[in-house]
Formats: sequence, C-alpha cells, structure tokens
Amino acid sequence: MTLRAYLRLLNIFYKNTLMSELEYRTSFTANVLTSLFWLVWAALSVRVFFFQTETIAGWTYNELLVVVGLFFTMNGLRQLFLQPNLSRLSEYVQMGTLDYILTKPINSQFLVSLRYIGVENCGDPLLGLALLGLALWRMGYTPGVIDVLLFLTLVASALVILYSFNLMIQTTTFWLINIRRADSLVWSLLEAGRFPVQFYTGWVRLALTVIVPVAFMTTFPAQALLGRLPAWIAAVALLMAGVLFLLASAFWRVGLRSYSGASS
Repeated sequence: MTLRAYLRLLNIFYKNTLMSELEYRTSFTANVLTSLFWLVWAALSVRVFFFQTETIAGWTYNELLVVVGLFFTMNGLRQLFLQPNLSRLSEYVQMGTLDYILTKPINSQFLVSLRYIGVENCGDPLLGLALLGLALWRMGYTPGVIDVLLFLTLVASALVILYSFNLMIQTTTFWLINIRRADSLVWSLLEAGRFPVQFYTGWVRLALTVIVPVAFMTTFPAQALLGRLPAWIAAVALLMAGVLFLLASAFWRVGLRSYSGASS
C-alpha cells in the first residue's frame, strides 16, 4: 500500500472514533478540566522547591516549567495515540482476535499501533504546550529558528523512541499472554522525565540518558528550546529513534512468528 492509502485509512479510523467519542461530550469536558487541575497542581508544586533558592542544578523555576509542560505534552500524546492501541494487544492475543488483524491486506504493526485515538485526552498535549508557552513568556524569551528546529527534531525523535519502547514491551504479550499493566511500566519510565535529568545523580542520570533515554523526551527538547543544547545531540536522537524503531519492528515480527492463533 502507498503512503497516501495509509493516510486515507487513518482519516477514516480517526473520523469514526471522533464521531463515537464526541457523543459523550460531558465526559470529554470533565477530562479536560481534570487535566487542567493536575497541570496547575504540578506547576504550583514544583514552585515549592524554589522558595529558598533561585536555581536547582542550573534550572530556574520558569525553565523547569518548560520541562513540566513537555512532560504533559509527551504523556498526552502517549494517551492520545499509544495507550488506546498498544494496550489492546494483550486482549487481541488472549481472545484470538489478532487473527482478524493479520488477515487484513495492511501492515499489522500499523493497524495495531494506530487504529484508535484517545479523543478524551486530546486536550492534554495542548495544555502542556500552553504551560510551555507561558513559561517562555514569563522569561521574556523567544527561541531562535535553529532552536525551534532542534526542538521539533527532538520531539519527533522522542515520540518514535517512546513508541518503540512501548511496542517492544507490549510485544512480550505473545509469550507472557497477560501484561495488561505494561502501560503502568511505560508511564513510570516517562514520569522520570517530569524533572530534568540534572536533578538526578550518578548511575540514575546515566541510565535515564543512555539505557532508558528519558532525557531525550523532556530534558533535551527543553534545553534545545532554551538555546542550551548542542546540535549534535539532535543527530544522536534521530539515530537512536531510527535504531529503536527498527529493533521494535523486528521484535514485532519475531512475536508474530510465535503467535499460534485462536484455533490453537
């Protein structure tokens, strides 16, 4: 299938999901208000750290708000695209309904990864970006063109990295069958990015940068936007995203070979 055909399918999938979910507008509004409450709570709670000092590990309060805003944005995108889809994989395998997906004339990884959209969470990324913009406004800082390009490159790479880790974790359902709490694991990994990696020390900082690259999801994009990140790190992020995506796709294919279907 061509790229145009895949985009057409996404349009159909998401339009149908929107029509279904928007029938419950009260639930959608309540979810947005809840997200707004937690965003304000997070912004106020980190302010406590700065009552006795102006900076922590080289970060001011407003700069930390950029990281917090990015955390809410990334987590919102996770809930918007990844959670509604990949979290269903365990059910597909247990119920044997993965058979129907595999018989479709379309890439199975694409269908499992992007079939649904969490409409009720579409406000979260926007609220996160709003906090980010507010923080920049409070600083009176306007990022340069290069800074914005580096930021967008890192955010795109971060989404691929997050997706790849999520897919690899969920793919283990072919052997473990019931891993419905895998979303909690992915959430725990991402939550470590609520604060800059400079807040951590020793092996923890190293692990969050190299082993589980949480730094690439919030800290590095924030530093890029603030004009404090070397350009070569963006190249590393792109390389890491590409390698992890290929590994996740290969692992998916290995998992499919272990799937025996509903008839077994």
